[in-house]
Amino acid sequence: MRTNLNVALQAGALLAFAALRFTAPGWFLIILIMTLVGPALLTVPTVLSLTVLRRRVLGPAVTAPFVACAGFLLAGGLLMPDFGDTADSVRAPLTVLLESAGLPAGPTEPLYVLGSLALAGWSVSLVWLGVALALDARRTHRVPGPPHPAWVRPVS
Repeated sequence: MRTNLNVALQAGALLAFAALRFTAPGWFLIILIMTLVGPALLTVPTVLSLTVLRRRVLGPAVTAPFVACAGFLLAGGLLMPDFGDTADSVRAPLTVLLESAGLPAGPTEPLYVLGSLALAGWSVSLVWLGVALALDARRTHRVPGPPHPAWVRPVS
């Protein structure tokens, strides 16, 4: 994957997540906005995509966790219900979008389970991304040459 496409993917996923969360506002959104850890943690894949921008192309070992982070973030933003002050105010962005299209929305309990799994997947893919970038940096920063120059004898 080209690095500029990766930056666009990560920034687009982050903006789409924010837009989806604002369609069904509740206490999760308020907590996310009021803490510094939430927004900072959500921007980690976008910031990491900017750090690898100097490369032209990312290998598959680094592309896969970036794509997983974007996909799981979008799924979590779409499926995770948010709750308000009453029991009737539990709504997921997916149900809000379905209701605005005139389609019936189902129960929110399965969406809560799927949204929780998506956010857990995002957390795992974030760790996977850190490991993949560390291994890739280790692989690309090796100095070419013999492994032990002291063992090399001059040819006469």
